Formats: sequence, C-alpha cells, structure tokens
Amino acid sequence: MSSAEVFYGLAFYVLAAITLVGALGMVGSTNMVRSALWLVLGLGGVATLYLLLSADFLAVVQLLVYVGAIMVLMLFAIMLTPGQIDLPALAARGQRGLAALFAVAFFLISGLVMITTPWKWAAHPFDGTTTAIIGRQLLSTFVLPFEIVSVLLTAAMIGALIIAQEEH
Repeated sequence: MSSAEVFYGLAFYVLAAITLVGALGMVGSTNMVRSALWLVLGLGGVATLYLLLSADFLAVVQLLVYVGAIMVLMLFAIMLTPGQIDLPALAARGQRGLAALFAVAFFLISGLVMITTPWKWAAHPFDGTTTAIIGRQLLSTFVLPFEIVSVLLTAAMIGALIIAQEEH
C-alpha cells in the first residue's frame, strides 16, 4: 500500500467524521441558527469529499449553491422571523422510538450492503479536472436541454415577480 493510498484513506475517514458531526449536530440542535450552522459544516464536509473523489465541479457547485446560497437564504429567513425560534419537542415518545428503530434498521441494511457488495476499483484513478469536460458536453451534446432549462428558469423568475407584485 502506497503512502498516497494511506493519505486518501485517512483523509476520507477524517472528512466523513467531520460530515457526520455536522449532520448529527444539525439534527440534535434545538436552536435553529445553530442547526443551520451545523448544516454548513455537514455540507462543507460533503464538498470536501467530492474533492477527494476528483469531482471538482460538484465540489464547487456544492459550496456555491448549498453552503453559499441556500444557507444564506435559510439564515435570512431565520433572522427575519420575529422572536426567538426554538424547535419544540413535537414527536411523542412512540414516534421517537419508531424513528430510532427505522434509523437503526436503515443503518444495518446500508452497512450490510456496503460490506457484502463486491466493489470494483478503477484501474487508473481519474486525476484530471471535470469542469472542462462538463462544459464541453453542456455546450455541444446537451445544448438543447441546457437552453430549455434556462428558458424555464427565466419563465419561473418572471412568474415569481408577477406573483410578488400582485400582493402589494
């Protein structure tokens, strides 16, 4: 085993632990602002795992869209809500027990699948950047769906502006 493989394995486990700490902190926090900040840690951990998998485009999109835009939107929504917002204990004990049972079952089934699946390893890991490849594909092979999505998003933005204007 080479030193690069040891480094990648160690980096994966450290980043996975950081991601799990962020996810568990988000779920376990009763304060919405802290919960959103824990989610930033979890989503940032996912972005770094994308980098470890040589998916640089996905990592940057994860940071820009989720960590940047969505989290800023959530924090603005939390801050603009009047008064202190804490998450009440909505679930009864029976619901919590059933949810815990389903979570443990899902964890066990996922672990069993991960252990028993014969994973195939690539002969040569992909070490290039994916951004240029994705850009070429978007502007050659997938140019029609790309333009349809842009028209759809423009129509949705105009519709949102019309709906917002009618309320005033």
